[in-house]
Amino acid sequence: MKKSNNVNSFLKSLDYWQAINLYTTLKQAQMDISFEDAKSEAIVNYSDDSKLRFMLEEAINSPNPKHSL
Repeated sequence: MKKSNNVNSFLKSLDYWQAINLYTTLKQAQMDISFEDAKSEAIVNYSDDSKLRFMLEEAINSPNPKHSL
């Protein structure tokens, strides 16, 4: 699937801090979470790229990417 390949290529092009910043930004956009908590979660989950891929795909493809607590 072309969309998935584009997302994978984009994510693979990111360096460590770019990936952390993207994860942090997406997490804050999806949930009411502090910057510090979102960044800590990003650092902990950095090695699991499937989480970042899921959040990015959800943000760009979902009609309702914002989550309620």
